[in-house]
Amino acid sequence: MFDTVFGLPVHVLVVHAVVVLLPLMSVATLAWAFTPRLGPAVGWTLVAGNAVTTALAFVAKASGEALQDRLGGAVAQQHAEAAELLPFMALAVLVASALVQALRSTDVGVPLRLPAVLTGVVVAVTLVWVARAGHSGSEAVWAEVVRGSGR
Repeated sequence: MFDTVFGLPVHVLVVHAVVVLLPLMSVATLAWAFTPRLGPAVGWTLVAGNAVTTALAFVAKASGEALQDRLGGAVAQQHAEAAELLPFMALAVLVASALVQALRSTDVGVPLRLPAVLTGVVVAVTLVWVARAGHSGSEAVWAEVVRGSGR
């Protein structure tokens, strides 16, 4: 299911959405968490966007594993290890956005600064992890091509 589509590996199609959307949604979620004057519609839009991004991250993981199997199981090991946690990072950003939205929607007496700071920590770790996984994946695919180009 996650191996190929139209003869192309699903992973190379989906991973680009994750590499763009996960940092974008993370930064947007962080900005929103520290801007309480934005209305609930913004919050629900971010929660929905984070849900889509999380689903794509899990598809990228499954399709990466399928590609790894297709190529013999030993390709891009460093990338596979780094990327293993990315879907859970996306899930953490989703949970953080849902938590902030839920706390804004109710009057439970929790200061909103604490969830915003926790969101900041989650976002910081996620951004570093996306960069690490993305770099190792790009290096696995392109390093030899660039070295062999003679420039």
